[in-house]
Amino acid sequence: MPSDTLNKNALLQADSLSFSYGIEPVLKNIRLQMRSGEMIGIIGPNGAGKTTLIKLLAGILPAQKGAVYANGKQISEIKRKEIARLIAYVPQTVDLQFDFAVEEIIGMGRYPFLQGMALLDDGGRPAVEQALRTMDLQPMRRRSFLSLSGGEKQRTIIASALAQQTEIMLLDEPTSSLDLKHQQQIYRILRRLTREENKLVVLITHDINLSAQFCDRMVLLHNGAVIADGRPDEVLKFNLIQQVYGVKVYIDVNPLTDTLYILPYDTENDATDD
Repeated sequence: MPSDTLNKNALLQADSLSFSYGIEPVLKNIRLQMRSGEMIGIIGPNGAGKTTLIKLLAGILPAQKGAVYANGKQISEIKRKEIARLIAYVPQTVDLQFDFAVEEIIGMGRYPFLQGMALLDDGGRPAVEQALRTMDLQPMRRRSFLSLSGGEKQRTIIASALAQQTEIMLLDEPTSSLDLKHQQQIYRILRRLTREENKLVVLITHDINLSAQFCDRMVLLHNGAVIADGRPDEVLKFNLIQQVYGVKVYIDVNPLTDTLYILPYDTENDATDD
């Protein structure tokens, strides 16, 4: 039965969500309401439960307590193919056992729409071509996926998610292997999808500054719980960041972007006498 706290205006919702791999809980009573048109950055230190949360939101892990709702339906009651038409999930790493060309990998994003033995649905080819252009992958469309660099592989997997054309995109550290140019490109693309296509984009990131620049909202996880949820300027507070990450930080406004930027600093003098 749906919870009394279910928000019908939320496209994706975590309702009193808890999860553990053993005795110790990884997530504790997570409550999140996420709407179309939002770009949400999930931040927090290693071990905070970020990847577990996004796998629960994607329906990859089953909720042990509480529930996840997508479009008002409990995700555990939705068929896998129907979930894939609604949610595109980009994992942190992809381990392929067989080699495929870049355009074939991107085409696999169309699998929720395939019928019978077809390799692409009617809308598949335009979607693949658009994803190739968006991710600057046209020159390497026939390259072997296994021959690509880490960053090129990551862009290919994101392109596959773009070709899936879902209302919701969930991404686990989508820019971790990318250079500065492509990091900004990915964030710009994701923000455009929320603005122009009204998608919901939720991403895990360790890059607080990029999140502050591009995300509408940030969720700070610590020890499996949400300790802050709001606009970047509401979440990125001195005391919170120092408490959660265990480092001292300098926070200011970037005059070029009018967004916050955070610099960790060390006050210890490590110099030794000659």
